[in-house]
Amino acid sequence: MSGDWDGSFSYPGGLAITPFRVRISDKGGRFSGSVIEPDLFQPKRTIGAEISGHRDGRSVDFTKTYIDPVEGYENPVDYVGQLSGDGMVVSGVWSLFDMNGTFEM
Repeated sequence: MSGDWDGSFSYPGGLAITPFRVRISDKGGRFSGSVIEPDLFQPKRTIGAEISGHRDGRSVDFTKTYIDPVEGYENPVDYVGQLSGDGMVVSGVWSLFDMNGTFEM
């Protein structure tokens, strides 16, 4: 999974779709990376985050933690997904407390 990935995540009910870019370093199924995405509360600003997780076969599981979080971004977000057979797409769901949505990259 190492490399640069473009993706998006959606909020419940399709209220908003947020694009993101992530750079991943995968070492034997354990991976980490950095994320940049627009700030939904201040549209002209971007925010950064770090991810850490693991891959087992095609199953992917990671946590996104925002760097120096501003209000509304204090809590880590969990992601669970599947890598496509060709290794080019990861899709799945994210969750934060009782809220969840989908993602694809």
